[in-house]
Amino acid sequence: MIAVVYGTTGELIKLAPLLRRLQDRGRAPLTICTGQQVRQIPGFLRDFGLPQPDLWLRDPSERDLEHRSDIPRWASGVARSFLRRRGSLGRRLARERSVLVVHGDTMTTLLGSMMGRMLRVPVAHVEAGMRSGRLRDPFPEEPIRRATSQLAAVHFAPGVTAVANLHAARVHGAIVNTFENTIRDSLELALSTAPAVAPVEQYGLVSLHRFELLGRPERLRAIIELLSEAARRQPMLFVDHPVTAEAIRGAGLDGLFHDDFSRIPRERYSAFIGLLRSSRFLVTDSGGSQEECAYLGLPCLVHRAVTEHATGLDGSVVVSKLDLDVVRAFLEEPERRRHEPQPLVQSPTGVILDYLDENGF
Repeated sequence: MIAVVYGTTGELIKLAPLLRRLQDRGRAPLTICTGQQVRQIPGFLRDFGLPQPDLWLRDPSERDLEHRSDIPRWASGVARSFLRRRGSLGRRLARERSVLVVHGDTMTTLLGSMMGRMLRVPVAHVEAGMRSGRLRDPFPEEPIRRATSQLAAVHFAPGVTAVANLHAARVHGAIVNTFENTIRDSLELALSTAPAVAPVEQYGLVSLHRFELLGRPERLRAIIELLSEAARRQPMLFVDHPVTAEAIRGAGLDGLFHDDFSRIPRERYSAFIGLLRSSRFLVTDSGGSQEECAYLGLPCLVHRAVTEHATGLDGSVVVSKLDLDVVRAFLEEPERRRHEPQPLVQSPTGVILDYLDENGF
């Protein structure tokens, strides 16, 4: 049996191709949700044509995590919920050869890996081996990736650099090169259904939502002020992630938005990809969006100190290293970074499925 643990829309987006293909083969996995973004997940599942989780470890009526201070209460609640169900879950997974799949670098990734170890089920980590090279940057994502590598028995690594990182860390278990990130398959899935947007005028797109930026009001103010001024020359649409909207209110930055720097609600994945491929450029702090832009050939400015995602760095992607002069230079001539879209050569999800099939899961 294949069990899959997720808790955020980012994890779900990258796992959706795997969940869809298992479902289409009549091998629906056991899905367990920790509910980090408990309000957003049901809609994303419907958009991907996927069923609701088999097991919620958090009450679906609660709200999404919006602050770092929400994490301890959420984590303790998820742990208690899991412990109440540990016996029945263990018996269910023990009936046949089983594996528990986690993804990426969220708190759910680490909790899910710990659950697998407690259930005595091998843990398979999708998007394994990615490293920034700095233990505390980004935090907590980098230490979560390293800890998960020590808990996992199967490491699905997106490319030779990730594979080399895992060998250097002397991890135990199988290392499987998926060659690309599974978001490559997610993008193909979205492009098949996402209509291109035909705006009245060209626009740039902004999507910022990571705690490493939102938790530093001075950094958030600096980038919002810069973008607000730049938008008077090049209109931009600002994606209002719930956590971002809360941080903007808390920092008193609502007044920096105007007609040419307008806020739009966060879209579901296919709709967002439609906006993205019709935009002139993207300013983001998301590694997933960095990879989407790299595959689309779209100019992308990643506003982070460092990124563990190597995709696109030799092409359409620029990392600011939190240097506002780098942001200004990018916004002056983003078209210099436009590249031809990259064709899909081999499905990373297909590599994962082949491994699971060959090993009797």
